[in-house]
Amino acid sequence: MSDRVINSIEDLYQMLDAAVQLEHATIPPYLTALYSIKTETNPEASAVIRAVLVEEMLHITLAANVLNSLGKHPDFEAKDFVPSYPTYLPDGESEFLVSIDKFSSTTLDTFLQIERPSKWVPQLDSKFKGCVKRSNHHVFELKAVKPLKSSTYSFYSIGDFYEAIREGIEYLEDQANQKGETIFIGDPKFQVSNRYYYSGGGEVVEVFDKTSALNALELIIEQGEGHTHQIFNEQGELSHYYRFQQLKLGQYYQTGDSPDHPTGPKFEVDYKNVHPVKCNPKVADFPDDSELKQAALQFNENYQAFLSTINRAFRGGQEELIGAVCGMFRLKECASQLIRNPLPSNPLVNGGPTFEMRYDSIELKAKSIKTWETA
Repeated sequence: MSDRVINSIEDLYQMLDAAVQLEHATIPPYLTALYSIKTETNPEASAVIRAVLVEEMLHITLAANVLNSLGKHPDFEAKDFVPSYPTYLPDGESEFLVSIDKFSSTTLDTFLQIERPSKWVPQLDSKFKGCVKRSNHHVFELKAVKPLKSSTYSFYSIGDFYEAIREGIEYLEDQANQKGETIFIGDPKFQVSNRYYYSGGGEVVEVFDKTSALNALELIIEQGEGHTHQIFNEQGELSHYYRFQQLKLGQYYQTGDSPDHPTGPKFEVDYKNVHPVKCNPKVADFPDDSELKQAALQFNENYQAFLSTINRAFRGGQEELIGAVCGMFRLKECASQLIRNPLPSNPLVNGGPTFEMRYDSIELKAKSIKTWETA
């Protein structure tokens, strides 16, 4: 029998912290694809990506609420919080790369892989439940991919990662209850409610006990992976996978449809009306004295300030969250100087946001927050 992944409250803290990092890791790729779509073109693609982005912010909020209910806070300013792109995610016994890139058919395929419903999991001969042993375990940067205390095993899928968290909550709360205690000792004042959340993408679940914690995790899985393999959830909303699949197939789903066979109105996706953003750009790709480099540095400062705002929201400043979610889309104004201008070395390719964070200067961080708040 495989070992349970979560066996202590410290294990659960780390796994929930990893869940917050994982949910955030999809935002830079989705934002860049959205930025790259030219104004007044591809309304269907823009609407789908925006809707998914809002729900990813909801998932971050839900995972953070669960962590806060245990008496801990997520750290959006940790040095390893934003991965370096491209980054790997598991896809069963193989893996795939997630890049920062323009909107395209290839990018859409990656989004579908990210949100793919959980595969049937074979009987794994594994030390850790829901994991497989990989020879290239070291390539995974995101903490959510790897179980704790292992240098060789990775989760079979993101669904297995969340299943490990659910099992850990059940186990640890049962152990605590047997002693007349509970693991849900967090101060309720740190819970983010619908009052402080952008009115879109579903309802926030405030977490105070095991039932509400499991409900919050269930909503993340249901919206993200569509693990039940149903197109619509109980609220009549499409999971992320089927939202993106509509773009791939050029046709909307409607009630009564079967997976992979939408029958609603058709539409065209125009992959040509997209800015040719460089795939996985780095600040070092831009000449030292160029406007592109200055724009890339400014974007990264503003994005870092965006993360700092969210950090404060989950540490007692809930009222800042609404502005942060809306501000996530205002970052496009800052990104425009990058995505609309070609590289000096290659006029066929434009610049793009690099999402490289800097933690080496307190003064820089303070300046970033000031810039963000006055934007």
